[in-house]
Amino acid sequence: MDKNKSNQGELKDVLNDLEQVKIRLAKVEKSLEKQKKNKIQTSEKTKQPETEFELNLPFQSKGSIEFRLGEYGMAWLGNIVLLFGITFLVQYLQNAGNLIISMLVGFISVFLIYAGSFLTRTSYSYLSKLLEYNGHLLLYYFTLRLHFFQDEPIIGNKIVGIIVLMLVLVNLLYISFRKKSQLLAGIILLMILVSGVISNSTQFFAGITAITALVAIIFYYRFGWVKLVFIFIFLTYLAHITWLLNNPFIGNNPEFIESPGTGYFFLIATGFIFSLLALIPKKENISKEFIITSVIWNGLGFTFILILTIVTYFSKNYVSIFAVITVFCIAYAFILQSRSHVKITASMYALYGFLAMSVSFHGIYGLPQAYMLLSIQSLLVVSMALWFRSRFIVIMNTVLFIVLLIFYLKDSSNLNTTNFSFILIAFITARIINWKKERLNIQTEYVRNLYLISGLIMMLIALHHAIPESYITVSWMVAAIFLFLLSLLIKNVKYRWLAITTMIITGIKLIIIDMSNIDIGYRVLVFLFLAIISITVSIFYTRYLQKKRKLNE
Repeated sequence: MDKNKSNQGELKDVLNDLEQVKIRLAKVEKSLEKQKKNKIQTSEKTKQPETEFELNLPFQSKGSIEFRLGEYGMAWLGNIVLLFGITFLVQYLQNAGNLIISMLVGFISVFLIYAGSFLTRTSYSYLSKLLEYNGHLLLYYFTLRLHFFQDEPIIGNKIVGIIVLMLVLVNLLYISFRKKSQLLAGIILLMILVSGVISNSTQFFAGITAITALVAIIFYYRFGWVKLVFIFIFLTYLAHITWLLNNPFIGNNPEFIESPGTGYFFLIATGFIFSLLALIPKKENISKEFIITSVIWNGLGFTFILILTIVTYFSKNYVSIFAVITVFCIAYAFILQSRSHVKITASMYALYGFLAMSVSFHGIYGLPQAYMLLSIQSLLVVSMALWFRSRFIVIMNTVLFIVLLIFYLKDSSNLNTTNFSFILIAFITARIINWKKERLNIQTEYVRNLYLISGLIMMLIALHHAIPESYITVSWMVAAIFLFLLSLLIKNVKYRWLAITTMIITGIKLIIIDMSNIDIGYRVLVFLFLAIISITVSIFYTRYLQKKRKLNE
């Protein structure tokens, strides 16, 4: 019995020991898993800078300035010196008459720099990245020199030289795409634009700008690099100006080229490509304001270059160009209204399309004949505002309508059809705004009042030019009566105010101007007619107020 008890005790101890071993093994396994996770996280952190290279200065990080200068500053200095040293070495060998050897030395140097970047990628990551960028710059420069900057180049055919250069740049673009590096992509796109400048080929230079815009938009669609697009909107249109001014950066006389050929198609294509910003789905880290600003930025650049091109080359046959822009912008506005996450861009393109339509009308009919179509177009814009539920379109159209009216009134010629078209458009637009103000989200009456005042002014002016001089005052009185009756019909106080204003203006004209200009008999009739109307209006208001007081009592 004692032996059995002792055996059982020993068995329990063995089982306890095994249990402790299991617990320790479980702890070891957990610690090993944590170590693996930490290694994965550290490896991801080390890989992350590969996607985007930040050009931090030594003073922007915490730590000793001495060590930051030693690590980063000396890396920068060494790479800059290396870049110029290799460039001067290749130039020296070329001046010595060894063109092929100089190019071989240049490309071998690029290979060695890339190799140094690869070998130092783990131990000296910052230095490795600088070496990589150094290699990209030297590779581009030496490839460029295969045809350009040489009296007797290795590649004699210009087209072949450009093709080789483009192949190198496409490969570098692929590297920036694979590494998701916005900085590298920006540098390569800048190289592409510089290649267009150096080529000194009008059509190639114009075409390369559209290609640059397309690549920038592709990067935005893939990675949301809106800053890259914003910068290259400016650089691309700057390249268009350089192209139009005969490429002065390479020593040509700064003057407009004789003919743009088909180059202006690339300008229109560039504007359309950058317009895709409004259609591409918005990234989470990009604000709507930035997208709107970029769209406006593109519109300003495109408009400036377009005006420069039209004034210089197409001052007499620009209708077709603006007709194409009109069709695109209005069609694109409908697409944006249903697909875009930034709805105001649809209104912006719609307004731009109608502005292009106005220019087309001017080119077809000229002034002052085009004014009537432009006024009718204003009503069409309001109709589109109702479709889009856009207060922005209504407000901008109001500003444009007032500006158009001012220019028309400053014009010495007056057309009766145009005058009355302005009256109808102003009053109809005011009624539409009042009728659909909730749909248009218009909270104030200022916009509607502007249209009513404009309609009143044009009514007086139209009658002044359409009616014989002796009947102008009577026609204004009739117009006042019509406005009173209209106010009663639609039950709107604003038209009564217009009628009262018309009566006051008529009375002033009658007393100051007609007193000495018209026949005494006709003068008496006019005065009596105005007196009867005024007294009738007074009676109407008196009875209205009396009824109102009785109801209140």
